[in-house]
Amino acid sequence: MTVRLDDFLHLVGTWEGRGHAEYPTIDATDYREELVFEHDGKDPILHYVQKTWKPSGSGRMDEPIFWESGFLIDRDDGVFELVSAQKSGRVEVLRGSAVRGEDGAIALDLESVWIVNDDRVLASVRRLVIAPDRFDYRLEMSLRTHPAVRLHLAARLVRADLP
Repeated sequence: MTVRLDDFLHLVGTWEGRGHAEYPTIDATDYREELVFEHDGKDPILHYVQKTWKPSGSGRMDEPIFWESGFLIDRDDGVFELVSAQKSGRVEVLRGSAVRGEDGAIALDLESVWIVNDDRVLASVRRLVIAPDRFDYRLEMSLRTHPAVRLHLAARLVRADLP
């Protein structure tokens, strides 16, 4: 059965969790993340805002490091697009498909089809695994200085706004 945007509507709300960032061009760090999804009640589109923080000098996860906003768009026939605008000015469009596993979780695999405002980035790949009680993701990328696609981010989030 084809996965549709309706299968993602349970994401509406706030998700929080921890992740790990690594790449040859950065110092590896753990981070805290908040991801908020909204739906207009009409279109096959989810809006999201994602923010991350790393440990500050005090050791608390309160130093902002990343901010992204965008849309998950159902393009029909099981094809989804993720349109991402990042605080650096980089904009990415990723396209891919989703499948439902035997455990009911949905895996959405996306690959970049368009990246602008950041000449360093050659490609971006995201894998989202969405279950009723968790949201896991991996982001892999390649840069001109490191052309092999490799892991950059991995995180597990849980719903934060349950009663």
